[in-house]
Amino acid sequence: MDVHGLTPDRQLNLVDFPVGADLFLLVKNALQRMEQGQLLEVIGSGIEIKDDLRSWCRLNRHSLVMAMDAGDHYRFLIRNNPVKALEQPDWGIKLPLRKDGRLDIRDWFQGRVGELREQAPAYVGFVPRGAVAEPGVPDFGFSLNQKDDVWSNNLLDLYEQAKEKQWNATTDIAWDELPELPEEMEWAVCQIMTFLAENEYSALYIPAKFMARINPHYIEALMYLSTLIQDESRHIEAFTKRALAGGGGLQYSSALTERSLHSLFIQEDYFKSSFLLHVLGEGTFLDLLTFIEEHAPDPVTRQIVTLAKIDEGRHVAYGIGHVRHIIETHPGMVQALVDAANERNEYLGAADAGENSHLMEALAILAGGGRTPEQLKTGFERVRRLKDVMYEHRVQRLLQIGLTPDIAAAISKTHTPNFM
Repeated sequence: MDVHGLTPDRQLNLVDFPVGADLFLLVKNALQRMEQGQLLEVIGSGIEIKDDLRSWCRLNRHSLVMAMDAGDHYRFLIRNNPVKALEQPDWGIKLPLRKDGRLDIRDWFQGRVGELREQAPAYVGFVPRGAVAEPGVPDFGFSLNQKDDVWSNNLLDLYEQAKEKQWNATTDIAWDELPELPEEMEWAVCQIMTFLAENEYSALYIPAKFMARINPHYIEALMYLSTLIQDESRHIEAFTKRALAGGGGLQYSSALTERSLHSLFIQEDYFKSSFLLHVLGEGTFLDLLTFIEEHAPDPVTRQIVTLAKIDEGRHVAYGIGHVRHIIETHPGMVQALVDAANERNEYLGAADAGENSHLMEALAILAGGGRTPEQLKTGFERVRRLKDVMYEHRVQRLLQIGLTPDIAAAISKTHTPNFM
């Protein structure tokens, strides 16, 4: 409608709508959705609207261009003059469906949502990436504000895999198929499960403490880490249940194990933490799970570690992808990894605690098939071979992230005897 030579860009019909806070809320929202300088036509009724709307415009720095008495209603033209014009949100962008009709997280990188910045905006709070934020959002104090801080090129794939591979420690484990084992073998399994659960507490708490520091601009990293947290929670549940299910129970925790895990927990640099936990720790943990899987004395124990191993593989893949990405773009960061490994080794070396003796005995019983001298001899020999495999596989993973063979070998040698 042309009003005295002026053509409104948008119209807001509020005839018979009471003058008050709700009316001005609608006017405010309508203006915020318009570009600076555009005209909003407001149609309203009630004798008080004229003066109230004029005062509101003056207070909010908009221009009341015209007020016209149309008999049973009023027509107003307001020019949008915000202190700072809001950006315009997306509209009309449809996500492409996959052939099977699904949408996954890799498909939402369209329009404003797809604008993933290398440096996150400081004042966005919990505003979803792609939404338009009003001025005045407080600084939430996030400290991980760069893409390199948390990103990995395989992150989106790992998130989708994590959702597909979730399992339930109550219904997906054949608990009714657990046989009664000889007492020494049941003790070995219970001791190993105690150690596994203890280490998974660490793998749960450490990523969790960093999550609140990650800028929500990189929400995909938070979403992936939330699946990792759920994985570790489920592992703790399954390992604890297995220790209890056969009539044994949780066994011994060593000071070495706790000191080793504490050295991970106190690390405050996310890059170093991801390297120590996901690449070195969980990478070595994978080899331990494979060893237990190969020598498991019953199908339930084997099933639990097999499922846990699939999850841990994703955690290691994230760590390798994340650290490799940073090394490729910032080669000088290799020294930070060397420093992190040496600092942890020095921290643990001060205790001179040796190995977790209860775990070593339990692994020997498991691998040897029992507690007779001959079985223990076989078992300890297999455990020694496991340590060699762990060393070699650590070197391979370190080469994958871009370290030289000499640095990879040196770091692998310094890794904690606690395995994680």
